[in-house]
Amino acid sequence: MAKKKILYICSEATHGMIPFAANIIRAASESAHLEVFTITVDDHISYKPFFDENQKKNISFLQAPENKRDKYFNKIYAKIIVKKADEICKKHEIDIIHLLTGDYTCNLIISKLKKYGLVFYTVHDLKPHEKSLKTLKDRLFNIYLEYGEKRNITQTNNLVTCSQNQYELLKKIYPEKNVFYHPFPSLITDAIINGDKNCPELHGIDKYILFFGNIGVYKGVELLYNAFKNNRNLSEYKLIIAGCGSIYFPHDNDPRILFINRYIKDEEVRMLFERAACVVYPYLSATQSGVLAFTYKFQIPVLVSDIPFFRECVMENSGLFFKCADMTSLSGQLETLLLKTDIQKMKAAQKDVYETLYSKKALISALEKIYAAT
Repeated sequence: MAKKKILYICSEATHGMIPFAANIIRAASESAHLEVFTITVDDHISYKPFFDENQKKNISFLQAPENKRDKYFNKIYAKIIVKKADEICKKHEIDIIHLLTGDYTCNLIISKLKKYGLVFYTVHDLKPHEKSLKTLKDRLFNIYLEYGEKRNITQTNNLVTCSQNQYELLKKIYPEKNVFYHPFPSLITDAIINGDKNCPELHGIDKYILFFGNIGVYKGVELLYNAFKNNRNLSEYKLIIAGCGSIYFPHDNDPRILFINRYIKDEEVRMLFERAACVVYPYLSATQSGVLAFTYKFQIPVLVSDIPFFRECVMENSGLFFKCADMTSLSGQLETLLLKTDIQKMKAAQKDVYETLYSKKALISALEKIYAAT
């Protein structure tokens, strides 16, 4: 049987989207039933380091325009993607075009892409997250982003998600569409596994509670900050908040709390986690996320809010829950995790869950079934 030819489009280059898309593309490339081609658009950060030389042969690494006028125009109409997609689809007789990275800039070109093959669209957040939009520019950009992603959904007959909860919701809202689920790809790269660098900001700090990831309103960082600040039973610990993003809430120079407010390099991630006493993800909402892959891979005790997505991913004693948006519950469960929990039992469970949730074999099988169903 002939291989199905897949063209992946990745128009967004962010620290979260790149490893998400790259690990899906690499998994699909290992399938005996799929032939994979890819278009990526680099913008300040690049997709290239995530692929080996053999994988790069079928990837077109485009560069976002540097000229401000052309850059904004390309955000409205992705001309560089249309041109490259036209070339690849005609040359290789592509069967399926799959937009992986939100791709709001592609909302005006989907009708054109449909002429070449079936179009699939990965839905990241059906319901927008809570955000802190401080400027008019931020608000206008967010309006267009949400418009573009919603238009992608309405125009596409084949929707894909990595959340079981969102899968059920999409089927309910769009009964006329094909809706598919596949596991969230592990975001763990070889550079992370082999990383041996310490964050210089952590010099002399060993006993700490960690939040890791971009700082955003929907991630509940303010809740964790205040819960820790007001808890005197954990005075021997420090709180480390590590990641990019605007610190949107009031904060002071509490010596027990350290912000590493920058991008954490891959080679720093392993040591950051392995030295932590525990990790906390106090999210107010999340549709799908790869953050638990880090805690499970490195077997670090974890506390999460009881939102539906985490309910899908925390199982078999692999972590503890607290009541979402409840500072008292967070504070109490943090004490339980650090002072009263059988950590070795949790670590053993995390090892098993990682191998189940983030299995490359399961991801490849799911992708094959999705593309074979149409």
